[in-house]
Amino acid sequence: MPETRTDRMKEITDKLEAGLAELFNSEKYKEYLRVMSQFHHYSFNNTLLIAMQRPDATLVAGYQAWEKKFNRHVMKGEKGIQIIAPAPVRETHEQ
Repeated sequence: MPETRTDRMKEITDKLEAGLAELFNSEKYKEYLRVMSQFHHYSFNNTLLIAMQRPDATLVAGYQAWEKKFNRHVMKGEKGIQIIAPAPVRETHEQ
């Protein structure tokens, strides 16, 4: 049975909570600060997710950004870094 979006989000937030507890109870805090300095435009949660999945990451961008901005292509079999994308809320007004 395929995972639903809710299941994936739950899995990511569970990893995030575990990583947060580990971060402040170990020497990894210094490493996190280094990663945070590179990805300062990302939220705290997303920076932590990047640090947990790829501590050696130097640039994070979406699939299309790699192709259009950087003229780079994802190789077959590569895995992406999961982050929590912002979800803008649209308000509807009844008339």
